[in-house]
Amino acid sequence: MICTSCEKGNSSPDNDDNKNKLIKIEDALSGDNQNLKSILGKVRGSVGKRGPGSKTIWSRKNDFGLGIYVSANHVLGIEGWGNRTEEFVDLTNTNNGIFLTSKLPPTNGSIEIGDTLVADFPFYHSNISISATNTTLVPEEDFYVGIVDNQKIKDGLFSIYPEMIQTNTPLTMYDPFNRTKEIKTWDEAIANEYAVLVGYPHDVGNYPNGAVLYSKILTDTEAEQAINKLKDAGDVEGNISYKKDVEFFVSGKGFAGMSGGGVFNSHCQCLGIMVRASDTNGAPEIIRVIRITFIRNKLIQFYKSLPEIGKSKFIPFLRGEIM
Repeated sequence: MICTSCEKGNSSPDNDDNKNKLIKIEDALSGDNQNLKSILGKVRGSVGKRGPGSKTIWSRKNDFGLGIYVSANHVLGIEGWGNRTEEFVDLTNTNNGIFLTSKLPPTNGSIEIGDTLVADFPFYHSNISISATNTTLVPEEDFYVGIVDNQKIKDGLFSIYPEMIQTNTPLTMYDPFNRTKEIKTWDEAIANEYAVLVGYPHDVGNYPNGAVLYSKILTDTEAEQAINKLKDAGDVEGNISYKKDVEFFVSGKGFAGMSGGGVFNSHCQCLGIMVRASDTNGAPEIIRVIRITFIRNKLIQFYKSLPEIGKSKFIPFLRGEIM
């Protein structure tokens, strides 16, 4: 992983001392690790802020060239949905957009996140258990898909809401290598390879413009062993079963605010988003990542279940990724 070429392989960072450590985006981009700089240059514009957490532009492959993003339900807040049954919002007739707290890196490539807010439209969520809360959501329920259009304003003192979603202007974003338009923007996570994790920690004093962590993807066996050790250590993650079709683990310490942040491979393909992490002293340091393949399969299954009128409203926003 983190190689300047696009060859598959179990490659690790140039500087092994930096493995599993959270690094400021600025430091990573100005450091000596050329491989890390290369991959960050391709993916960092895809990861922005959303409320108390992060969000990741998965793709711009839809009928309108808008941004398809993925984030965690606990970042949005499950009370933000009309109900807990799997649903999508008909964005052609409903304006649920916000500007507040929604940011992406500047289109000019500046490191500073800046004060420009981007219009954000939550679009789809899967079934959410009646008993679930924002802190007890299990990984398979803790994701949603949204759309970002090209409406932007400067952050100010007053709440301003976007107009209806604008489908006539493709999203302009910092994506110098068009990662979000590649033939395959996603991939399966491969155990023992290294992944790049990007997000926005709450600690804005130390990480004002985002942070990056790179770490090894655990095998399913290692993940199961970690669950047992977490349980022994009294960490809440030990009480949540590992589901290999839903998630994968990476080794490393999680930080509040990174939820919804993207996890990428050496091809700059999205592997998933961060949702939970261990936080007990003495427990294994792991981060749970919802697989983008699981999210994609849920979208495909939901689309197939819709009546024809529903399909016609749903598919234009996701066509390039689920068909």
